Amino acid sequence: MEKKVRRKRQIMRNRTIILRSARELFHKKGFYATTMEDIAQYSGFDRRTIYNHFKNKDEIFAALIATVLSDISAIFDEVALENISSLEKLRGIVFRLLDVYIDNAQLLTIFMSEYESSERKKKRYISTFMLRNIHAYKDIESRMVEMITQAQEDNLIIDVHPYILAGVLNELVLRSVVVLHNNKKSIDKESIIRDILKVLEGNVIKTSAG
Repeated sequence: MEKKVRRKRQIMRNRTIILRSARELFHKKGFYATTMEDIAQYSGFDRRTIYNHFKNKDEIFAALIATVLSDISAIFDEVALENISSLEKLRGIVFRLLDVYIDNAQLLTIFMSEYESSERKKKRYISTFMLRNIHAYKDIESRMVEMITQAQEDNLIIDVHPYILAGVLNELVLRSVVVLHNNKKSIDKESIIRDILKVLEGNVIKTSAG
């Protein structure tokens, strides 16, 4: 029994090392330029060990995205429990998402491209792991829509279709992170937050809401 527990722990440790190594390589070299051989060398494992855990690079990517989506879902859980207005909850979500997006910019940019094109692809071309992530993201998107709908019912934000507004807010955060990464010498996180606030206050939040 103890041997099985140790073996299970070792498997989990190896998996964690592989995912961490892949994440660092994706950041350094880019997802498309990174190979399974690169990940094996960087992690210190042989290729067989890598393939024992993941069938291909797409599975590794899907596992990394699953962790990010789990973190985002946890943010929604935390904000939902806070005793604040629906508008403050929406603000809280936007700015906490900013942190997650900054930490996972490249992964999320690739994932969002896959997500947006998934409806045009036949399901047999999308891995089971990625399909799972797409469903998880749709759940997150629905939670954002619910939050927007509540703020609209409270007459705190503009009356635009909540799915459109959810897409706008997500794109605003994602594009802000891309700008931040491409212009680190001329812009910082505080400036990004200030500009996002200006966009929200000037275009989304009703004047009377403040």
